[in-house]
Amino acid sequence: MRNNFVIYGLLIVYFFLNTFVLIPMNLTFYNELINPILWIIMCGIAVYLSHDSNLRIKGERDKTQSLLIALIIYIIVYFLLGLVFGFERTPYSKEIFSILKNLWSFVGIIFFQEFIREALIKNEKKKIINYFLIIILFSLLNINFSNFFNHFSDLQTSFTYVSSVLLPTILESALLTYLVYIGGVKFGLIYRTFVEVPPFIVPILPDLDWFGTALVGIALPLSVYVYLNYVHINRTERLSKREKRKYNPAVYIPVFVFIGLIAGFVIGLFKYQPIAVISGSMSPTFNRGDAVVVKKLNEQEKQLLKNGDIIQFVSGSKYVVHRIVEVTNDDYGSVVFITKGDHNNTIDVDKVHIEDVKGKVSFTIPFIGYPSVWLSGAIS
Repeated sequence: MRNNFVIYGLLIVYFFLNTFVLIPMNLTFYNELINPILWIIMCGIAVYLSHDSNLRIKGERDKTQSLLIALIIYIIVYFLLGLVFGFERTPYSKEIFSILKNLWSFVGIIFFQEFIREALIKNEKKKIINYFLIIILFSLLNINFSNFFNHFSDLQTSFTYVSSVLLPTILESALLTYLVYIGGVKFGLIYRTFVEVPPFIVPILPDLDWFGTALVGIALPLSVYVYLNYVHINRTERLSKREKRKYNPAVYIPVFVFIGLIAGFVIGLFKYQPIAVISGSMSPTFNRGDAVVVKKLNEQEKQLLKNGDIIQFVSGSKYVVHRIVEVTNDDYGSVVFITKGDHNNTIDVDKVHIEDVKGKVSFTIPFIGYPSVWLSGAIS
Protein backbone atom coordinates (compact mmCIF):
# COMPACT_ATOMS: atom_id res chain seq x y z
CA MET A 1 0.00 0.00 0.00
CA ARG A 2 2.90 2.36 0.79
CA ASN A 3 4.23 1.97 -2.75
CA ASN A 4 0.84 3.00 -4.08
CA PHE A 5 1.11 6.37 -2.33
CA VAL A 6 4.08 7.07 -4.59
CA ILE A 7 2.13 6.02 -7.70
CA TYR A 8 -0.95 8.02 -6.65
CA GLY A 9 1.29 11.01 -6.02
CA LEU A 10 2.87 10.76 -9.47
CA LEU A 11 -0.52 10.53 -11.18
CA ILE A 12 -1.95 13.46 -9.21
CA VAL A 13 1.09 15.63 -9.95
CA TYR A 14 0.85 14.67 -13.62
CA PHE A 15 -2.87 15.50 -13.67
CA PHE A 16 -2.38 19.05 -12.37
CA LEU A 17 0.80 19.65 -14.38
CA ASN A 18 -0.80 18.40 -17.58
CA THR A 19 -4.18 20.11 -17.13
CA PHE A 20 -3.08 23.52 -15.91
CA VAL A 21 0.45 23.94 -17.32
CA LEU A 22 1.44 21.76 -20.27
CA ILE A 23 -1.80 21.69 -22.30
CA PRO A 24 -2.45 25.48 -22.01
CA MET A 25 1.13 26.12 -23.20
CA ASN A 26 0.44 24.40 -26.57
CA LEU A 27 3.96 22.98 -26.66
CA THR A 28 5.40 21.67 -29.91
CA PHE A 29 5.62 17.86 -30.01
CA TYR A 30 3.55 17.62 -26.85
CA ASN A 31 1.47 14.67 -28.15
CA GLU A 32 4.32 12.98 -29.99
CA LEU A 33 7.10 13.34 -27.40
CA ILE A 34 6.47 15.11 -24.09
CA ASN A 35 3.29 13.37 -22.97
CA PRO A 36 4.39 9.83 -23.95
CA ILE A 37 7.71 10.29 -22.12
CA LEU A 38 5.88 11.35 -18.94
CA TRP A 39 3.71 8.23 -19.13
CA ILE A 40 6.72 5.98 -19.79
CA ILE A 41 8.43 7.35 -16.67
CA MET A 42 5.33 6.88 -14.50
CA CYS A 43 4.71 3.42 -15.95
CA GLY A 44 8.31 2.35 -15.29
CA ILE A 45 8.17 3.52 -11.67
CA ALA A 46 4.78 1.85 -11.11
CA VAL A 47 5.89 -1.48 -12.56
CA TYR A 48 9.10 -1.39 -10.48
CA LEU A 49 7.18 -0.66 -7.26
CA SER A 50 4.84 -3.59 -7.89
CA HIS A 51 7.34 -6.21 -9.10
CA ASP A 52 7.16 -8.13 -5.82
CA SER A 53 3.35 -8.44 -5.98
CA ASN A 54 1.24 -10.74 -8.10
CA LEU A 55 -2.40 -11.10 -9.09
CA ARG A 56 -3.94 -14.53 -8.59
CA ILE A 57 -5.83 -15.31 -11.78
CA LYS A 58 -8.02 -18.38 -12.14
CA GLY A 59 -9.65 -19.58 -15.34
CA GLU A 60 -7.65 -17.12 -17.43
CA ARG A 61 -8.14 -18.97 -20.72
CA ASP A 62 -11.93 -19.17 -20.42
CA LYS A 63 -12.23 -15.55 -19.33
CA THR A 64 -9.97 -14.39 -22.18
CA GLN A 65 -12.11 -16.21 -24.72
CA SER A 66 -15.29 -14.77 -23.19
CA LEU A 67 -13.90 -11.24 -23.28
CA LEU A 68 -12.88 -11.61 -26.93
CA ILE A 69 -16.33 -12.96 -27.85
CA ALA A 70 -18.04 -10.04 -26.06
CA LEU A 71 -15.84 -7.48 -27.81
CA ILE A 72 -16.24 -9.05 -31.26
CA ILE A 73 -20.02 -8.85 -30.78
CA TYR A 74 -19.60 -5.21 -29.74
CA ILE A 75 -17.63 -4.40 -32.92
CA ILE A 76 -20.32 -6.01 -35.08
CA VAL A 77 -23.18 -4.22 -33.30
CA TYR A 78 -21.28 -0.92 -33.26
CA PHE A 79 -20.78 -0.87 -37.03
CA LEU A 80 -24.35 -2.04 -37.62
CA LEU A 81 -25.44 1.12 -35.82
CA GLY A 82 -24.07 2.96 -38.84
CA LEU A 83 -27.05 1.64 -40.80
CA VAL A 84 -29.27 3.60 -38.40
CA PHE A 85 -27.21 6.72 -37.69
CA GLY A 86 -25.19 6.81 -40.92
CA PHE A 87 -21.41 6.77 -41.33
CA GLU A 88 -18.72 9.43 -41.21
CA ARG A 89 -15.07 9.56 -42.17
CA THR A 90 -12.65 9.30 -39.28
CA PRO A 91 -10.65 12.52 -38.73
CA TYR A 92 -7.30 10.72 -38.65
CA SER A 93 -5.04 10.29 -41.67
CA LYS A 94 -4.72 6.73 -42.98
CA GLU A 95 -1.16 7.09 -44.25
CA ILE A 96 1.14 4.54 -42.61
CA PHE A 97 3.35 7.16 -40.93
CA SER A 98 0.32 9.05 -39.56
CA ILE A 99 -1.25 5.84 -38.24
CA LEU A 100 1.97 4.91 -36.44
CA LYS A 101 2.30 8.43 -35.03
CA ASN A 102 -1.28 8.40 -33.72
CA LEU A 103 -0.90 4.93 -32.27
CA TRP A 104 2.20 6.10 -30.42
CA SER A 105 0.76 9.44 -29.29
CA PHE A 106 -2.68 8.30 -28.15
CA VAL A 107 -3.04 4.53 -28.10
CA GLY A 108 0.39 4.00 -26.52
CA ILE A 109 -0.64 6.12 -23.56
CA ILE A 110 -3.75 4.09 -22.82
CA PHE A 111 -1.55 0.97 -22.73
CA PHE A 112 0.80 2.63 -20.23
CA GLN A 113 -2.27 3.47 -18.14
CA GLU A 114 -3.27 -0.19 -17.90
CA PHE A 115 0.16 -1.24 -16.65
CA ILE A 116 -0.09 1.46 -13.97
CA ARG A 117 -3.63 0.34 -13.11
CA GLU A 118 -2.38 -3.24 -12.68
CA ALA A 119 0.47 -2.04 -10.45
CA LEU A 120 -2.01 -0.24 -8.19
CA ILE A 121 -4.33 -3.26 -8.01
CA LYS A 122 -1.42 -5.60 -7.21
CA ASN A 123 -0.43 -3.51 -4.20
CA GLU A 124 -3.94 -2.76 -2.92
CA LYS A 125 -5.74 -4.59 -0.17
CA LYS A 126 -9.15 -5.84 -1.25
CA LYS A 127 -11.16 -2.88 -0.01
CA ILE A 128 -13.87 -1.13 -2.01
CA ILE A 129 -12.48 2.31 -1.19
CA ASN A 130 -9.13 1.43 -2.80
CA TYR A 131 -10.76 0.41 -6.08
CA PHE A 132 -13.04 3.44 -5.92
CA LEU A 133 -9.97 5.70 -5.77
CA ILE A 134 -8.46 3.95 -8.80
CA ILE A 135 -11.70 4.37 -10.77
CA ILE A 136 -12.02 8.09 -9.97
CA LEU A 137 -8.34 8.85 -10.61
CA PHE A 138 -8.26 7.19 -14.03
CA SER A 139 -11.59 8.82 -14.92
CA LEU A 140 -10.05 12.23 -14.24
CA LEU A 141 -6.99 11.36 -16.29
CA ASN A 142 -9.16 10.55 -19.33
CA ILE A 143 -11.38 13.63 -19.28
CA ASN A 144 -10.46 16.68 -21.33
CA PHE A 145 -10.57 19.64 -18.95
CA SER A 146 -9.49 22.29 -21.46
CA ASN A 147 -13.10 23.38 -22.08
CA PHE A 148 -14.72 21.43 -19.25
CA PHE A 149 -16.90 24.18 -17.79
CA ASN A 150 -18.29 25.15 -21.20
CA HIS A 151 -20.25 21.89 -21.08
CA PHE A 152 -22.23 23.16 -18.10
CA SER A 153 -23.53 26.41 -19.57
CA ASP A 154 -27.15 25.24 -19.34
CA LEU A 155 -29.14 22.23 -18.19
CA GLN A 156 -29.53 20.63 -21.62
CA THR A 157 -25.81 20.92 -22.44
CA SER A 158 -24.95 19.58 -18.99
CA PHE A 159 -27.25 16.58 -19.40
CA THR A 160 -25.83 15.81 -22.85
CA TYR A 161 -22.23 16.02 -21.62
CA VAL A 162 -22.80 13.97 -18.47
CA SER A 163 -24.68 11.20 -20.28
CA SER A 164 -22.44 10.97 -23.36
CA VAL A 165 -18.99 11.71 -21.84
CA LEU A 166 -18.73 11.74 -18.05
CA LEU A 167 -20.86 8.70 -17.21
CA PRO A 168 -19.37 6.48 -19.97
CA THR A 169 -15.84 7.52 -18.88
CA ILE A 170 -16.53 6.55 -15.26
CA LEU A 171 -18.21 3.27 -16.24
CA GLU A 172 -15.30 2.37 -18.54
CA SER A 173 -12.81 3.11 -15.76
CA ALA A 174 -14.80 0.92 -13.38
CA LEU A 175 -14.95 -1.92 -15.91
CA LEU A 176 -11.23 -1.71 -16.71
CA THR A 177 -10.40 -1.81 -13.01
CA TYR A 178 -12.55 -4.93 -12.66
CA LEU A 179 -11.06 -6.55 -15.78
CA VAL A 180 -7.50 -6.00 -14.56
CA TYR A 181 -8.50 -7.36 -11.15
CA ILE A 182 -9.84 -10.65 -12.62
CA GLY A 183 -7.44 -11.01 -15.54
CA GLY A 184 -4.44 -8.75 -15.18
CA VAL A 185 -3.17 -6.08 -17.55
CA LYS A 186 -3.88 -8.31 -20.56
CA PHE A 187 -7.63 -7.90 -20.09
CA GLY A 188 -7.35 -4.13 -19.91
CA LEU A 189 -5.21 -4.04 -23.05
CA ILE A 190 -7.60 -6.31 -24.98
CA TYR A 191 -10.61 -4.19 -24.07
CA ARG A 192 -9.00 -0.87 -24.94
CA THR A 193 -7.60 -2.24 -28.21
CA PHE A 194 -11.07 -3.20 -29.43
CA VAL A 195 -12.75 -0.01 -28.20
CA GLU A 196 -10.19 2.74 -28.76
CA VAL A 197 -7.93 1.63 -31.63
CA PRO A 198 -10.47 1.35 -34.53
CA PRO A 199 -10.83 5.14 -35.12
CA PHE A 200 -7.10 5.32 -35.90
CA ILE A 201 -7.03 2.51 -38.46
CA VAL A 202 -10.45 2.25 -40.16
CA PRO A 203 -11.65 4.82 -42.74
CA ILE A 204 -15.26 5.20 -41.54
CA LEU A 205 -17.18 4.95 -38.27
CA PRO A 206 -20.86 5.18 -37.30
CA ASP A 207 -21.90 8.84 -37.11
CA LEU A 208 -23.47 8.60 -33.66
CA ASP A 209 -25.22 11.60 -32.15
CA TRP A 210 -24.93 12.31 -28.43
CA PHE A 211 -27.73 9.87 -27.62
CA GLY A 212 -26.15 7.04 -29.62
CA THR A 213 -22.77 7.79 -28.04
CA ALA A 214 -24.32 7.72 -24.56
CA LEU A 215 -26.18 4.48 -25.34
CA VAL A 216 -23.02 2.70 -26.50
CA GLY A 217 -20.84 4.23 -23.77
CA ILE A 218 -23.19 3.07 -21.02
CA ALA A 219 -24.41 -0.26 -22.42
CA LEU A 220 -20.99 -1.64 -23.42
CA PRO A 221 -19.24 -1.58 -20.01
CA LEU A 222 -22.38 -2.77 -18.23
CA SER A 223 -22.88 -5.66 -20.67
CA VAL A 224 -19.23 -6.74 -20.58
CA TYR A 225 -19.23 -6.59 -16.77
CA VAL A 226 -22.38 -8.73 -16.45
CA TYR A 227 -21.02 -11.35 -18.86
CA LEU A 228 -17.45 -11.49 -17.53
CA ASN A 229 -18.61 -11.48 -13.93
CA TYR A 230 -20.74 -14.55 -14.69
CA VAL A 231 -17.75 -16.33 -16.27
CA HIS A 232 -15.48 -15.29 -13.39
CA ILE A 233 -17.92 -16.53 -10.75
CA ASN A 234 -18.31 -19.86 -12.53
CA ARG A 235 -14.55 -20.39 -12.74
CA THR A 236 -13.52 -19.21 -9.29
CA GLU A 237 -16.41 -19.66 -6.85
CA ARG A 238 -18.03 -22.81 -5.53
CA LEU A 239 -21.68 -21.92 -5.78
CA SER A 240 -24.84 -23.95 -6.09
CA LYS A 241 -26.73 -24.01 -9.38
CA ARG A 242 -29.36 -21.76 -7.86
CA GLU A 243 -26.75 -19.21 -6.77
CA LYS A 244 -25.05 -19.27 -10.17
CA ARG A 245 -28.34 -18.63 -11.95
CA LYS A 246 -28.59 -15.13 -10.53
CA TYR A 247 -25.28 -14.23 -12.21
CA ASN A 248 -26.34 -15.70 -15.57
CA PRO A 249 -26.28 -12.93 -18.22
CA ALA A 250 -29.39 -14.45 -19.79
CA VAL A 251 -31.32 -13.09 -16.81
CA TYR A 252 -30.44 -9.56 -17.94
CA ILE A 253 -31.21 -10.03 -21.64
CA PRO A 254 -34.91 -9.05 -21.31
CA VAL A 255 -33.86 -5.95 -19.35
CA PHE A 256 -31.32 -4.87 -21.99
CA VAL A 257 -33.77 -5.63 -24.82
CA PHE A 258 -36.49 -3.62 -23.08
CA ILE A 259 -34.15 -0.67 -22.48
CA GLY A 260 -32.99 -0.86 -26.11
CA LEU A 261 -36.56 -0.86 -27.39
CA ILE A 262 -37.53 2.06 -25.16
CA ALA A 263 -34.46 3.99 -26.29
CA GLY A 264 -35.23 3.26 -29.95
CA PHE A 265 -38.84 4.34 -29.43
CA VAL A 266 -37.80 7.61 -27.76
CA ILE A 267 -35.26 8.61 -30.43
CA GLY A 268 -37.61 7.71 -33.27
CA LEU A 269 -36.16 4.55 -34.77
CA PHE A 270 -39.62 3.07 -35.22
CA LYS A 271 -42.80 4.08 -37.03
CA TYR A 272 -44.12 5.75 -33.88
CA GLN A 273 -42.36 8.30 -31.68
CA PRO A 274 -43.37 10.05 -28.43
CA ILE A 275 -43.30 13.86 -28.39
CA ALA A 276 -43.56 15.89 -25.18
CA VAL A 277 -46.14 18.69 -25.23
CA ILE A 278 -44.36 21.89 -24.19
CA SER A 279 -47.19 24.43 -24.65
CA GLY A 280 -50.89 24.55 -23.91
CA SER A 281 -51.98 25.53 -27.42
CA MET A 282 -53.89 22.25 -27.93
CA SER A 283 -55.72 22.23 -24.60
CA PRO A 284 -58.07 20.56 -23.73
CA THR A 285 -57.35 17.87 -26.37
CA PHE A 286 -54.00 17.38 -24.66
CA ASN A 287 -52.23 19.57 -22.16
CA ARG A 288 -48.78 20.87 -21.33
CA GLY A 289 -46.84 18.00 -19.74
CA ASP A 290 -48.62 15.27 -21.71
CA ALA A 291 -46.92 13.27 -24.45
CA VAL A 292 -48.40 12.52 -27.87
CA VAL A 293 -47.39 9.50 -29.90
CA VAL A 294 -46.80 10.55 -33.51
CA LYS A 295 -47.03 8.15 -36.43
CA LYS A 296 -44.46 8.98 -39.11
CA LEU A 297 -46.03 9.42 -42.53
CA ASN A 298 -44.75 8.58 -45.97
CA GLU A 299 -45.63 10.72 -49.00
CA GLN A 300 -48.75 8.72 -49.85
CA GLU A 301 -50.06 8.91 -46.29
CA LYS A 302 -49.50 12.68 -46.21
CA GLN A 303 -51.76 13.03 -49.26
CA LEU A 304 -54.59 11.40 -47.30
CA LEU A 305 -54.54 13.91 -44.43
CA LYS A 306 -57.86 15.70 -43.90
CA ASN A 307 -59.61 18.31 -41.76
CA GLY A 308 -59.52 17.41 -38.08
CA ASP A 309 -56.26 15.45 -38.18
CA ILE A 310 -53.64 16.55 -35.66
CA ILE A 311 -50.21 16.69 -37.26
CA GLN A 312 -46.62 17.35 -36.30
CA PHE A 313 -44.85 19.74 -38.67
CA VAL A 314 -41.81 21.97 -38.95
CA SER A 315 -42.36 25.69 -38.58
CA GLY A 316 -39.12 27.64 -38.90
CA SER A 317 -36.75 25.94 -36.46
CA LYS A 318 -39.49 24.47 -34.27
CA TYR A 319 -41.67 21.39 -34.29
CA VAL A 320 -45.37 22.16 -33.84
CA VAL A 321 -48.33 19.87 -33.13
CA HIS A 322 -51.62 21.47 -34.26
CA ARG A 323 -54.88 20.45 -35.89
CA ILE A 324 -55.67 20.77 -39.61
CA VAL A 325 -58.66 23.06 -40.08
CA GLU A 326 -58.52 23.30 -43.88
CA VAL A 327 -56.82 21.53 -46.77
CA THR A 328 -56.17 23.82 -49.74
CA ASN A 329 -53.66 24.59 -52.48
CA ASP A 330 -51.00 27.25 -52.83
CA ASP A 331 -50.42 29.46 -55.88
CA TYR A 332 -48.55 26.65 -57.61
CA GLY A 333 -51.29 24.06 -57.04
CA SER A 334 -49.44 22.18 -54.33
CA VAL A 335 -51.36 20.86 -51.32
CA VAL A 336 -51.00 22.97 -48.16
CA PHE A 337 -52.64 22.74 -44.75
CA ILE A 338 -54.09 25.52 -42.63
CA THR A 339 -53.60 24.63 -38.98
CA LYS A 340 -54.71 25.92 -35.60
CA GLY A 341 -54.15 25.08 -31.96
CA ASP A 342 -57.42 24.06 -30.30
CA HIS A 343 -56.82 26.57 -27.51
CA ASN A 344 -55.84 29.41 -29.86
CA ASN A 345 -58.31 32.01 -31.12
CA THR A 346 -56.75 32.36 -34.57
CA ILE A 347 -55.28 30.08 -37.20
CA ASP A 348 -51.51 29.73 -37.58
CA VAL A 349 -49.90 32.49 -39.64
CA ASP A 350 -47.96 30.17 -41.97
CA LYS A 351 -49.50 27.50 -44.14
CA VAL A 352 -47.96 24.05 -43.80
CA HIS A 353 -46.50 22.52 -46.95
CA ILE A 354 -46.75 18.80 -47.33
CA GLU A 355 -42.96 18.33 -47.17
CA ASP A 356 -42.93 20.00 -43.73
CA VAL A 357 -45.33 17.44 -42.27
CA LYS A 358 -43.53 14.84 -40.13
CA GLY A 359 -46.35 12.74 -38.73
CA LYS A 360 -49.88 12.40 -37.41
CA VAL A 361 -50.85 12.16 -33.74
CA SER A 362 -52.19 8.70 -32.91
CA PHE A 363 -52.89 8.96 -29.18
CA THR A 364 -51.97 10.82 -26.00
CA ILE A 365 -50.21 9.68 -22.82
CA PRO A 366 -51.00 12.04 -19.92
CA PHE A 367 -48.31 13.62 -17.74
CA ILE A 368 -45.19 11.69 -18.87
CA GLY A 369 -43.88 14.68 -20.84
CA TYR A 370 -43.31 16.77 -17.70
CA PRO A 371 -39.53 16.04 -17.50
CA SER A 372 -39.13 17.64 -20.94
CA VAL A 373 -41.31 20.57 -19.84
CA TRP A 374 -39.16 21.16 -16.76
CA LEU A 375 -35.97 20.85 -18.81
CA SER A 376 -37.27 23.30 -21.39
CA GLY A 377 -38.26 25.73 -18.64
CA ALA A 378 -34.87 25.50 -16.99
CA ILE A 379 -33.08 26.13 -20.28
CA SER A 380 -35.20 29.14 -21.19
